[in-house]
Amino acid sequence: MNMKRLYIFLLAVVGVIAVRADYEESMLTGLKGVGLEIRPINLQSDTFDLSVSAIENHIIDRLEHWGIRFLSDMELEVMPGQPFLEVSLDVIHAQGPSHLYVIQLELREMAELKRPQDSVVTIAVGTWERQSMGVANRVEAIYNEVDKLLRLFADELVAVNR
Repeated sequence: MNMKRLYIFLLAVVGVIAVRADYEESMLTGLKGVGLEIRPINLQSDTFDLSVSAIENHIIDRLEHWGIRFLSDMELEVMPGQPFLEVSLDVIHAQGPSHLYVIQLELREMAELKRPQDSVVTIAVGTWERQSMGVANRVEAIYNEVDKLLRLFADELVAVNR
């Protein structure tokens, strides 16, 4: 039964991997910094110790290390588009020390959608996204994958804003 859940999990993950669009890099132009939102961690493991606060502190440290400005909630409210990185993490114990993981890093910004009768809907939309999935035997391997995704974001942000 556990292997069946594993196969279903893998199929679901493969089905939701996003295709990188060319417009994404240009969406980073002019970005002065980002806020951060960590989604609740879907952790199905007794051996991996991951918390939202630990992931959040790690991400803020890495962003600042690579020169990406982290925006406080007050700064984010006055920043055009209110850009924030949304991070989601799913970890499921597979077998022995092995754990399957899916990490999603998405830049989201507030956009206004015009509706009939002069009404406007404000919604957060994704403007840049990367995902990683794999097998980890140690929690450090998951942090390394988070770092790889963050580094991609930092490198692309710096490249388009030179």
